[in-house]
Amino acid sequence: MKKLLQKNQKNNLIYAAIMLIVFAVFSLAYNAPVITGGMALSQPDIINYKGSAEEMLQYQKQTGENIYWSDAMFGGMPTYQTGASYDGYWVKKVDEIFRFLPRPADYLFILLGGFFFLGFVLFRNWKYAALSAFLFGLGTYFFIVIEAGHNAKVHAIAYFAPFMAALILIFRKKYIIGFLLATLFMALELLASHPQMTYYFGFVVLFYFIAEFFEALKNHSIRDYFIKSLLAISSVVLAFGMNSSPLMATQEYTPFSTRGENDVTLFEDSNPSGLDKSYITHWSYGKLETLNLWIPNFMGGGSVADEESKPNLKKALENNVRSPEEYDYYQQYLYYLPTYWGDQPFTSGPAYQGAIVVFLFLLGCIIVPGKWKWWLLGSTLFSIFLSWGENMMWLTDIFIDYVPLYDKFRAVSSILVIAEFTMPLLAAFAIYYIFKKEFLKPLEIYKKTLYVSLGTLGILLILYFVGANLFSFATQVEEQLPTFVANGIRADRVALFQADTLRTFIFVALAAGLILAYLKKYIKSKEIVIAGIAVLTIIDLWGVNKRYLNNEDFIPKQWVENPFPTEASQRLLNEAQKGSPALMQIAHKIPVNHLLNELKKQNPGHYRVFNTISSTFNETQTSYFLPSLGGYHGAKLQNYQNVIDLYFSSDSIQMKKLGILSGRENILNLLNTKFVVVGGAQKPQLIQNPAVAGNAWFVSQVLPQESADSALVKIGKIDIKNVAVAGAKALKFSNENAEINLKSYHPMKLSYESRNEQSGYAVFSEIYYPKGWKAYINGEEVEILQTNYFLRGLEIPAGTNQIDFVFEPQVIQRGKTMMLASNIIFILLVLGGIFYHWKNFRSKKDDEIEISKN
Repeated sequence: MKKLLQKNQKNNLIYAAIMLIVFAVFSLAYNAPVITGGMALSQPDIINYKGSAEEMLQYQKQTGENIYWSDAMFGGMPTYQTGASYDGYWVKKVDEIFRFLPRPADYLFILLGGFFFLGFVLFRNWKYAALSAFLFGLGTYFFIVIEAGHNAKVHAIAYFAPFMAALILIFRKKYIIGFLLATLFMALELLASHPQMTYYFGFVVLFYFIAEFFEALKNHSIRDYFIKSLLAISSVVLAFGMNSSPLMATQEYTPFSTRGENDVTLFEDSNPSGLDKSYITHWSYGKLETLNLWIPNFMGGGSVADEESKPNLKKALENNVRSPEEYDYYQQYLYYLPTYWGDQPFTSGPAYQGAIVVFLFLLGCIIVPGKWKWWLLGSTLFSIFLSWGENMMWLTDIFIDYVPLYDKFRAVSSILVIAEFTMPLLAAFAIYYIFKKEFLKPLEIYKKTLYVSLGTLGILLILYFVGANLFSFATQVEEQLPTFVANGIRADRVALFQADTLRTFIFVALAAGLILAYLKKYIKSKEIVIAGIAVLTIIDLWGVNKRYLNNEDFIPKQWVENPFPTEASQRLLNEAQKGSPALMQIAHKIPVNHLLNELKKQNPGHYRVFNTISSTFNETQTSYFLPSLGGYHGAKLQNYQNVIDLYFSSDSIQMKKLGILSGRENILNLLNTKFVVVGGAQKPQLIQNPAVAGNAWFVSQVLPQESADSALVKIGKIDIKNVAVAGAKALKFSNENAEINLKSYHPMKLSYESRNEQSGYAVFSEIYYPKGWKAYINGEEVEILQTNYFLRGLEIPAGTNQIDFVFEPQVIQRGKTMMLASNIIFILLVLGGIFYHWKNFRSKKDDEIEISKN
């Protein structure tokens, strides 16, 4: 018997290794262009990253040192959230080993492989583990996320499963291997650097701990429970230590970012401890929209849809317009009017989980026993309810107001990532327990499966035949449109809904048929059922996923690596004319790229540019070439965001009420904005700003700051070249015959020279950040004063002075020390674990030899 078990374990490991090869091949097959023809995936968010990180990367290349501050975006900000590098980050090497495939095949591989490991731990069988991997890893949400370029998000999600597997090993008393793997995979989870996803997954872990607690109560093993829990928590603490530098830097930065407290109260719906509630809940999943998990086009798919998905609207236009001119006018509706009709402002696509996954999940709610069902079902419902956001505001209010850190994250619909994890896992448990006959009798399983099958198929039939009358398939936009346009787009939405409802019905019927045929013994082998469900799941999800991430998203690698070309090559123009949206966007930006590149060459020096052509505060095209007033980041400095909100986003009524109608010019001048880009994307023009204040200047008067609100408003009213706002009391200085000039620029070191006959006060066109920046006058450190609400200021003695600003964040050095210590501890624990298992193995071998001798 013992030899048979050992043989089964060996076979399991062999097949597990084979499955990893299968996952790698599968991942490459889905993303075939990366291995055929030198193509790469074009991701909008990664293009924005390349723009934001260019200055940092160039200085790192030139100097060989890590850069932790960049002026590329928003006047200047730390690079902790924009790709900073850290010394001694050993766990990053482990991540690179796991992600050995070209992107994005690497992410698909670790999604599949990570969940396979979880299934292997739970079911101790490679077949169930392989099925569970496909149930999870092909979720449509992941492919939408990858297509958009939210790499950190999918990276973090991919390590959910292996960490969960390690926790389960701990609770199964596999203490050494469980602790080491939990530490490793939590370290990798944190390395992915998507705090929102990690935070949400914390709720899944919390539900698991609660389930284990009640299990321990039932079994009278509370002491063991707390030992296991303490060990699990210790692994997380050590993993945090292995990520000390980035985590400590982020922790230091957060209070000063839009994720921290806001001391300005001028704006409606402000949340002083975090993000505004309206901002947090702006992307709230609709209650009805939740059916997207089961029927992909229930809500019409994504907000951007091609003409082929709107044949009824096209026909309505052709039948109702009377002239070519009128047709050209109405053609805009065919292009812009979305098939999506859900509650969110817009969406790239549905969080489709899979027809079979949802069916098996519902079956699992009936046949899976004990803690597994309550853990996974509870987590799923929790996820769905909180994803509704403003559509279940009483619950959302509780979490925003009372649950720590919940108000630091936007887009509450993202919490559906919990359901994306728990639903396929419960679905896999359902298959496992169908074949685990010692739990339920075959007849009982058959009846429950039959009832769930008939119930789900019945619901789908009702939706198919009655859905067109049950739901509106309309948005408020259509209320303003001609009736024939509204009717046309509604007919298209109904058609999409019915087609996918029928599609879901077919897949559910086939999966249910396979299971029922086995239970009735028409199919003798459970392997046929497992393989059949895996194949059906792949066909289902592959087909839907290709709607959002397909070969058209891949472009020649050269333009992925350099998405901001300054000249239009013939090859680029030819490729763009073939209809690639990504290449069309790249080609569309060339005139502005060329203008900015020429400006950089012809006007060297340190200054900023205000680009009015693009969405200034949602683009990094400008930042790729020159320091910009704008940028693209979800956690910019709070003070800078307040300046944006008041001087660039407020309506004229509020501006007039505060008396700062012309305040924007002051902000441009304070930020040393030498040039403004105006005109159109194809014919951009430069306007030089004659009133720019420069890199630094002396003022004659300092007004007291009084309060954040007061300071923010005052900077729009003062004569900035002579007056500043800083400190607690009014001061007078002389700025006659005083000058100050920037002598050298480096993102983390700026050197100035001043000449002033009397002591004075200088304002620097550099963003104030109280952590890390130090100022020296003639080699002696002096205090940096927050000036003009968001800039720096210094009191400067009379004479000729050398002034240096140096960014020396001590948090990086402290983090490096802690990271090194944590890494050493982990390596010693690994070596200790290997020695312990080797010693046990030798002991068992010696015992076996002794027994055989006797």
